[in-house]
Amino acid sequence: MDLRQLRYFLGIVEHGSISRAAEALRVAQPALSLHLKRLEEDFGCQLVLRTARGVVPTESGRRLAQRAIGLIESMDSLRDDVRAVESVPSGPATVGIPTSLGPVLTVPLALAVRRAHPLIRLRVVEGLSGHMLEWVLSGQLDLALIFGAKDMGGLNTEFVAREQLHLVGPADDPLLRGRAAIPFAEALALPLILPGRPHGLREEVEHAALLARGSVNVAMEIDALEQIKALVAEGCGYTVLSERVARYGAAAERLTGLPIADPQIDRTILLAHATGRPMPVAARAAHAILRGLLADLTQDGAWK
Repeated sequence: MDLRQLRYFLGIVEHGSISRAAEALRVAQPALSLHLKRLEEDFGCQLVLRTARGVVPTESGRRLAQRAIGLIESMDSLRDDVRAVESVPSGPATVGIPTSLGPVLTVPLALAVRRAHPLIRLRVVEGLSGHMLEWVLSGQLDLALIFGAKDMGGLNTEFVAREQLHLVGPADDPLLRGRAAIPFAEALALPLILPGRPHGLREEVEHAALLARGSVNVAMEIDALEQIKALVAEGCGYTVLSERVARYGAAAERLTGLPIADPQIDRTILLAHATGRPMPVAARAAHAILRGLLADLTQDGAWK
């Protein structure tokens, strides 16, 4: 028994004729008779009486018709409720954004979600990219932007952009003046101010150093990008950043940078969510808006 059979049965009762019900329901009369037969077999009793004037429900048929009307109405209401959830997203959505991407994404995302879906309670968590990965896997975040190119178990990932890393130093640093790039080996030997593990930037630099059979000269560990840039601007050392990150913030005008070469170091930006846990409707709506913002940034050259 399914809802379609109940709808067909109600049509037969309403029209008092299998032929008229078949015409109204746009179902072949033999098929409608077969559905009625199967319904009677399911209930183990006769549901209608065939007379010269048509069909009339038996007592059991009248009881079924009464209950079927309420059941179908409830299912229609349930369907409307479920569709409403999809069409009018509401509830919490938690999005993780690495600190380095916050200046270009957090406020635009919050504004866009608020305008498109005012019933969504958006929470944006900014932090280290390494923590974003952990929080998505643990369920603390519905989705997040992370860095990395390797396959990550337990995550669905979408490619967003790839950006080249630069050695960043004070704007008046003679070592960086008049050069088009700096070899990676030379950059490694400089006193570097880097975030600690598990920051994605730190892992990218150390992984590249390992492949080049070199070591990273870490002079200071600071888990705050703006403070790292401020210290570099004061001449306390150098750091490794993308050009996009280096040009934002209070210290940006006092910094300069060179692309790292031989080898070039790239990092990949991914949009990720956990594979084993479906995203809530509100999170899916925020995900769609975030994808649109990322596409706009990519087209505008914000990743270069």
